[in-house]
Amino acid sequence: MSFWGIVSANSLSMIITMLFLLWMSGVLLGRIPNRGIGHTVTWILFMLFLVLLISVLGAVCYRTGFWHLPYSIGSLSWQYFVLVCSGMFLRLVYRVPLRDCFLSVMMIELLGSYGDLLSELYLYGRFYDLTVASELRGYLFWMFGIRPGSLLLCGLVIIKSGIGKIYRRWLEQEKIHRGILVLLGLYPVYCEALDHVINDPGKNRAYLLLPFVMLLVIHMIFVYVGRDWQQKQYILAQQTNLRQQTIYIEKMEQIQAELRRFRHDFKNMTAGMYLQAREGDLDAVRSFIREMTEDFDRQVGGQVRLMNQLANVHVAEIKGLLLEKLACMQKEEIRCELEVLHPFERTRMRSTDLCRCLGILMDNAADEVRGKEDGKIHLMISSQNGCTTFRVKNTLYGKVDFQNLGTAGYTTKGEGRGIGLESYRKILGRYDFVFPFTAIQDGYFVQELKIQEV
Repeated sequence: MSFWGIVSANSLSMIITMLFLLWMSGVLLGRIPNRGIGHTVTWILFMLFLVLLISVLGAVCYRTGFWHLPYSIGSLSWQYFVLVCSGMFLRLVYRVPLRDCFLSVMMIELLGSYGDLLSELYLYGRFYDLTVASELRGYLFWMFGIRPGSLLLCGLVIIKSGIGKIYRRWLEQEKIHRGILVLLGLYPVYCEALDHVINDPGKNRAYLLLPFVMLLVIHMIFVYVGRDWQQKQYILAQQTNLRQQTIYIEKMEQIQAELRRFRHDFKNMTAGMYLQAREGDLDAVRSFIREMTEDFDRQVGGQVRLMNQLANVHVAEIKGLLLEKLACMQKEEIRCELEVLHPFERTRMRSTDLCRCLGILMDNAADEVRGKEDGKIHLMISSQNGCTTFRVKNTLYGKVDFQNLGTAGYTTKGEGRGIGLESYRKILGRYDFVFPFTAIQDGYFVQELKIQEV
């Protein structure tokens, strides 16, 4: 076969591989975000560029014998090169952290091995001379018929297994299980070693089961760790719900107590208003009603509005964080208003990272106004037009050096402080769809966090 004939065959094979990669990445990472026609055209062109690049380099390696270097150095180097290219491609498509992209590529490589090994059963014991037309047709039938069909069957089985949901929850962990990282990262090495065993003429066909056994073991470990983590998350969620319910009950009891006090005072106040009304002092009656309304709003209305706003937060972790922070501020007599303009139901950002970022912003705001009689904090959450915005605004009493804000060691609170915003910047550095904003407006220090959800 000529050089360009090899390139053409490689290109068709790579297109099948890339389509499988896109299909499985959709299962593992979810649907491709819709960022407009420009983004779609960009990743399609990049995919075609990768197909051409890998096809040409593959043909060069085949002709030069690079893949036959001792100890499978050439073959392994090539596999990892293709995996790195695939990881960069997923990074462009999904714009998620590089770690998640490369883990997903390794996982897809593992899953795709099912289809490849299934298709190679057709090749067992057959050797094709590609210079013979009939044998070339047989090989092409395997490459563009048997192999795609096996990958399709493999993909359908993977979808039915529900592994995508477990995988996404696994990615949300702060620390990925090291055992799985090693198994995924060294998977090409395992495959190469098993390939030598399988292709050893002294071995029989039963050794074809070895890769399947290995893949089964890896899947069992993965599913076990995923379910173990899922169980821990369920327990944490239950604890969070109990803590939320406790705080909620305390809030309801406070409201009930305020209502009882107001009801008791209301009888005395209405008696005074009755005498004023009998005397015809309408101005005094109006003033009395206004004061009574303001008193009710101060004692009960604020708590009721707060609970109504919290009802629009449907993400359990964020709701639990807000309940705890607001309860602490109330105990310290820090004025804090919460405004949720639209129901907050989901976010692309990891809930653990979002809780850490939001907690840092609220803690910094509380530190600034603590002990100040006129200090005030306003927290706004808005989810609309494919974007979620968190805005924390607090009364500002000092000066802010915007140039050093968020750098290591910078603080306005004294020695040993100032690591919060540094951690905040590092967390946001993992995401390219989260945009921070900092400003001073009308005597308030404003920190805003905007998450592009689509």
